[in-house]
Amino acid sequence: MNTESLTRRLVFQGSESTWWVVLCLAAAIAAAGLIVTLMRYERKLVPKSTGYVLLGLRLSVLALLFVTLLQPELIWTLDRTRAGRTLVAIDLSESMSTADNHATPMEKLRWARALGMIGNQANAARLDRWAGELQAGKPLADLSWVDDGEAAEHEARRVLAEARRGNLEGIFTELDHLSRREIAQRLLTQTAAPLLKELEELGPVDVIAFAGGFEATDAARLGAFVATPPEGVDAAVTDLSQPLAATAAASEQGPLMGVVLFSDGRDNAGKLDALTIERLRSVGAPFFPVLLGSEQQPRDLAIAGLEFPRKPLYKGDKAIVTASLNTAGFEGERIEIHLEAEGDEPRSKTVEITGPQATVRFELDSGELGRKEYTVRAENLPGETRDDNNQQGFALNVIDDRVRVLLVEGEARWEFRFIDNALTRDERVTVDRVVHEQPYIGLLQQPFFPTKLELPGDPDELAGSPFAEPDLVIIGDVAPHEMPEEAWRLLDKYVADAGGTLVLLAGKRHFPLAYRSEVVDRLVPVVNLRPLDIGGRQAIAAPTERGFRLEPTADGLRQEMLQLDPEEERNRRIWGEFPGHMWGLLGEAKRGATVLARAVEVGQGGALDDERRSAVIVHQQYGLGQVLWLGIDSTWRWRHRAGDEHHHRFWAQIGRWAAESKASATSEHVRLVVARTDIEEGEDAVIEARFTRDLERRHPRAKATAVLRRADADPNDPPFQTLELAPVAHKPLSREGRAVSLAAGTYKVELLIEGANGAGKELSSFLYVHRRQTAELSDLSANRDLLMQFGIASGGRMFYPDELARLPPLLRSPELTQTLREETPLWDHWTLMLVFFGLLTIEWVVRKLNGLP
Repeated sequence: MNTESLTRRLVFQGSESTWWVVLCLAAAIAAAGLIVTLMRYERKLVPKSTGYVLLGLRLSVLALLFVTLLQPELIWTLDRTRAGRTLVAIDLSESMSTADNHATPMEKLRWARALGMIGNQANAARLDRWAGELQAGKPLADLSWVDDGEAAEHEARRVLAEARRGNLEGIFTELDHLSRREIAQRLLTQTAAPLLKELEELGPVDVIAFAGGFEATDAARLGAFVATPPEGVDAAVTDLSQPLAATAAASEQGPLMGVVLFSDGRDNAGKLDALTIERLRSVGAPFFPVLLGSEQQPRDLAIAGLEFPRKPLYKGDKAIVTASLNTAGFEGERIEIHLEAEGDEPRSKTVEITGPQATVRFELDSGELGRKEYTVRAENLPGETRDDNNQQGFALNVIDDRVRVLLVEGEARWEFRFIDNALTRDERVTVDRVVHEQPYIGLLQQPFFPTKLELPGDPDELAGSPFAEPDLVIIGDVAPHEMPEEAWRLLDKYVADAGGTLVLLAGKRHFPLAYRSEVVDRLVPVVNLRPLDIGGRQAIAAPTERGFRLEPTADGLRQEMLQLDPEEERNRRIWGEFPGHMWGLLGEAKRGATVLARAVEVGQGGALDDERRSAVIVHQQYGLGQVLWLGIDSTWRWRHRAGDEHHHRFWAQIGRWAAESKASATSEHVRLVVARTDIEEGEDAVIEARFTRDLERRHPRAKATAVLRRADADPNDPPFQTLELAPVAHKPLSREGRAVSLAAGTYKVELLIEGANGAGKELSSFLYVHRRQTAELSDLSANRDLLMQFGIASGGRMFYPDELARLPPLLRSPELTQTLREETPLWDHWTLMLVFFGLLTIEWVVRKLNGLP
């Protein structure tokens, strides 16, 4: 236990030198003789009592001076002894809720003996014999039930054998209903010699419950934790690095004797590696893992994972859903897998099991708009260890199947022709074009495309303008006289206030360098534009060896529009193999804009400048909408040796990206954006409120708050979480916040705007939080090898439950004595000087009062 011992000592540093002591003593004796001589002279002048007072004062000053010369110091010593502590960590992950009814008789016998359900001193040898026979592979029915010398008659031996066998099988049946968690709890607190009590006799004990995280607990609360693990523990994951992290906090309270770890050893968090195992050696305390659960793979069918489209689908898209199955114990059988959704006829597929894993795929038609929830389910089969891992759910979100695009160009240049071709060939896209300059020889009554934008009389009337209906507006190389300031003001309102998506394409002749417009300057998300025109010998090289290429940034690779292949490495390779561009406008991204691609020299692999200064594709949120800048006029070059594949996919994905904004909840002045409406437990939900410039200007102090309520909760109940949305430095019109620690379920997100006359009234969206897909229940066998690694690497060892009696003697208390020493010099302390001069002052006063010189 912790103890403290305080000692005080007075030492004289000057006494360590003999010659100094002799010198001081000689001087003091000489001074004392002179004082006595002076007293004899003064007694002729003053009364006897006054003489003795003066003598005492003078001798006191001399004594004080003598002591000071010997340099006295007061030393305080505090010895603190801290006893060693033990950390007990109990795994409460979902796999630990498994009841191992598939365990071997040998494993069940171990657990029964550990829990005190069978065995005592009288029959210990018999149980050891049974354990040896079972270990050797002997069937339970053939064990040596009767000892030598017992029940000589055959019938008596038979009856005794049947009784003992029946008793053991009854105990095994009882064990079939005990989960691994419950066995751990009983071993710690409910046996005849509870381990927790034995550990507490050695020193302080810290208890933690862990899974994906850990929380401190104690014996009193352990039962409640075992029954219902707290959310902070995150039972959906097993992370065996958590006990290692907990040792740091435990070590602060005292030295660790050891860590006792109760677990089945099934780690699926992906954090364990050779370095983590190596860290066990630096903890300074041995780990003693206790293996719980059967090492036998049970007969169990589980939906181990689902792959499905996470992004919204267009109406009519084909969605492929792939379910991964764990099928241990069902080899050679045929099982039915069902895909179910409310209101639909279930779909079923038969899978023939040939190994421990299998996959099944379903193809879905996204025919209905909106969000729809599905469940992949396998039938519960006889003999399964668990039936709570036979299904998983997911959801698909289907948006409007039509995207309306307005494409505005100065003339029908190559870039216009190929973009128009890519969009018009997509049956889900409706394209309106305006081409200001086009050949016209009079054979038709009018040019093939309209030649000007029909603008309303009121320059602020967006509803009557060409920009009222499109989901996406693409502006090419138009001249200032073809796009007057009124048109740009309407475009500004289209993006900032109506939440539209605007794509701006650079042009050699006019846009944007020929413009002197504040509105254009605001919309273009780059500044300090500089042309890059490749000429000379490079201009006549092969297409893949000239010019400059575009290299997606890390942010760009996360954008679906730049994902030309689902596999990331393949996508990078496609961008790296594109032919070079001979002309472009490089610029510096504005503060708050996101660079999606930059320019790099062909064959060099390096940027022409840093990422933000060599920006070519740039995205920026603008009010309720968004702007995309492309600083090249030659995306059509991407068709080299690939045809339409990559070029068409790029522009189709831009159209889809623009259509996704339809899912946001929008009012006249505010847009509520939930970055991802479907997330898993443990992920943050990013919620954003985008203001119009008008709202920001009129109410700069307006506050935005997101209120999250469970969809099935009573409206009068308190909200599940209230989230204040804070201004974002690089997004002046946005307020953003993160909702964390959301449990699985459906939430309604309501936006409240304070100080803006109810601008966000009745604006809401939905957020869906799914149970995390983990491998927690995909393999239910205990992992002995991993727990043995923990023990060996840390200097400890692994135990089976029936060996726990051997554990406490291995805990050696590393008592740590900490000595705190404080030295206070007295010879130069101010109090000593005060006493010294005080005595001299009193002596002087006494002399003067008695008429002495």
